[in-house]
Amino acid sequence: MSASSFGIHYIFPHNYEVKVLESYSLVNPAEKLHQFPAQLEAQDRNGVYLRVTSQTGPTWIGFFGLGFDSPQVASGVYSCPDSNSLCAVVGGYAYVVDVRDPQSWMQIEQRPVVEVKPVPELKLLLFVGFTSIAGLGESGQPWTTERLSWEGLSITGIQGTTLHGLGWDVIADKEVPFEVDLRAGNSKGGGRPGR
Repeated sequence: MSASSFGIHYIFPHNYEVKVLESYSLVNPAEKLHQFPAQLEAQDRNGVYLRVTSQTGPTWIGFFGLGFDSPQVASGVYSCPDSNSLCAVVGGYAYVVDVRDPQSWMQIEQRPVVEVKPVPELKLLLFVGFTSIAGLGESGQPWTTERLSWEGLSITGIQGTTLHGLGWDVIADKEVPFEVDLRAGNSKGGGRPGR
């Protein structure tokens, strides 16, 4: 994954700066390296190196493992509703890290993430997949909707705390509407197997 195609998006206030590195050879030996996920298989050596400079702690390097090598999935760095957290999305895998303590991290359940949608007015970061949506707010506790589609979602709008969208229903052979309460991830409508 090339550094030039990996965007940095500071939508929320943040207490750090991030730089995408072309390679690990550009790392200062004094900067500690952290891997996400912590245990990598030999075949998982593709990903991106980020230099993270926190306002309250030492600078560190993160290697974030690639999920899928596909242009259909999301990649980039996003500030989070919590100003001390960053989200790195690499080939559809989303990692959320506390920049003050890189050993405090989690991987968002949504895999792959095909779109990252910040909702600043609700202090929320949404991770849109092919069949469901995950959200991350200030509390740092993520939620994930139930399955909203057989395959393929589109968001049509957000009104207040309600997200409106369309999900594919293969039985009806059409897109059907759904709603998501963005405070907790509860949903109604949509199309999915078994419905």
